Amino acid sequence: MESEKILPVEEMVAYDEFTDRVEILRELTDWVKNIQRMAAPSTAIIAPRRMGKTVLLDRLVNTVFYQPENRVAPFYMRMKREETTLREFLLEYATTFFRQFIAYCDQDPILYGRRVTLKQLLKHPSTHKAVTMAKEFIDDFLSQYEDEEHKDTRNQWDGFIRVPEQLASYSGIRVAVIIDEFQDMKFYIHNVDEKELERIREKRYTHPNLEGTDLTATYDRQAQSRKAPMMVSGSAVTLVFRTVMGGPLGGRFDFIYLRPLSIPDGATLLKQLLMTYVPNATIRSENAFYAAAQVGGHPYYIYCLAMSKCDNKAFDRKDAIDCVIRYEIEQGKIYGFWQTHFEDNKKYINADNDEQLGKKIMYYFTKYNNQPVDIKEIAATINVSKKSVEEKIEKLYLADLVYRTAARFYTFNDICLMRFIKFVYEKDLESIEKIDLSQQNLFNTLKGRFLEIVVQVTMMKFNYEKISGNFLGKEGVIELPLFQIVDTKYAKAMRTPQYQIDLCGRLQKENRYWLCECKYTQTKMGIKQIEKLEKASAALKQEAIDAELSVPEIQLWLVSTGGFTDEVLSFVRHRADIYCSDYDGINNIFHAYGGNYNIPIFKKVFLEKIEKI
Repeated sequence: MESEKILPVEEMVAYDEFTDRVEILRELTDWVKNIQRMAAPSTAIIAPRRMGKTVLLDRLVNTVFYQPENRVAPFYMRMKREETTLREFLLEYATTFFRQFIAYCDQDPILYGRRVTLKQLLKHPSTHKAVTMAKEFIDDFLSQYEDEEHKDTRNQWDGFIRVPEQLASYSGIRVAVIIDEFQDMKFYIHNVDEKELERIREKRYTHPNLEGTDLTATYDRQAQSRKAPMMVSGSAVTLVFRTVMGGPLGGRFDFIYLRPLSIPDGATLLKQLLMTYVPNATIRSENAFYAAAQVGGHPYYIYCLAMSKCDNKAFDRKDAIDCVIRYEIEQGKIYGFWQTHFEDNKKYINADNDEQLGKKIMYYFTKYNNQPVDIKEIAATINVSKKSVEEKIEKLYLADLVYRTAARFYTFNDICLMRFIKFVYEKDLESIEKIDLSQQNLFNTLKGRFLEIVVQVTMMKFNYEKISGNFLGKEGVIELPLFQIVDTKYAKAMRTPQYQIDLCGRLQKENRYWLCECKYTQTKMGIKQIEKLEKASAALKQEAIDAELSVPEIQLWLVSTGGFTDEVLSFVRHRADIYCSDYDGINNIFHAYGGNYNIPIFKKVFLEKIEKI
């Protein structure tokens, strides 16, 4: 979609700041496309706060709106944390649905976001058959809604939430029911009159967790629809998870997990933000990569670094970047973000019979960034019962500081949260073992794997685009495939050694693979690397033969920042099944898929070390 188009939903970030998320956006777009053939189950997007869920949904709606060939209208409802009556909400919900449905049918992006009444929609000129049918539904709704003798709003609500499915069935225009902050449908809508609502508003000040009419439970039938399935998300991970997994909705939703940006894409975002908001700032590619690694690729934290009010803010040295990060965690936006979260959840976080013990458990919890929490180890370290630690971790789960999967608790991949906890609790604890939350070892590991990470991230963005064959050591134009998955792989048949493949990409809907060998050095790649990759390819084919499966078609791709020997170039020239990309080639491909910097060449000493690996 071109950025100059009128967008039906006004996005909260500049168009160019939408970095990465290509894979997840493609997955969500495919979900919408599959609705027409009734192959899209209701889905929940799960992610911690400030990971960019709303931005992603905005972009999804703006993308699928301009795909009338899908014949799927996006109905997009953003929940507001404002007390309202069920009657008022019903009218808003119905008006939003009909307005957006008609706007999609007529491809009118202005109408999609405009505030109009249902009576105005009845006068909207259109020759589209689905719009004519929608107007009949509007007439029916208004006649019931305005009937003074019939004011059973709850029954009207229960009836209306089936209307998107009914209209989709009768008109042939399917519907994607997209609700952001879905869990808030439990708290802020009340089946009362205006006078009683005022008392509820006053009560909210002293009872912030006051519940309302639980409308999430009313979607038990709708969540199973194939003609108007649901996509829901929310910033309260635990609450959203419990809402869609338990009660009336249990078992009706699939899940999509939204994770931080990849480190290369995090570096791209930081560079873009600095160019836009801090044009005088200078940052080398290596330092952008360092900053992204230090905050774990979290998009909000990267934004905080770019917009930081830190004195003498600079990004030209690693120690200067460390100062900006420390400022943000200890007194800047990141501090304010988590301090507010802790205040909102203090009934879980600070509710301990022994306050010092609770602080100690919280402190030692920081050792497990992006790992399963070892409850037994924490209990042994601070000499308390395992039960005490379990009770605390359960509270942290309710406070959205950990998540649960496979019956174990895991910390979110959030090093800044861990540093915030350490900053808050360490100063109050005496004679404790100091915990090192340095990311230097991770940074060194990532440097060694950086080229593989860049290539992996870039391959996952391929989507049948055509690029210059020069970037792949060939003539003409080459179409890049769509991969289902790209990752490191080990190949071993019954009678072959085991081979590690740097990157293996499996194409969607085809028995084809790309095998990639990455050499991140200043030395030219020689013929031995090709021989190694060909042996791995043979082992992968033999695996299929041994398993009595179809033998896959394999494309080899050599990537070397140091270039290639003449022997390799001569060999590749005569092989259509081998591509090769030197430093300029892989940079050009990286740039074509969103990279706004050249792949950094780290210090020679470091490169000499990894050349020996």
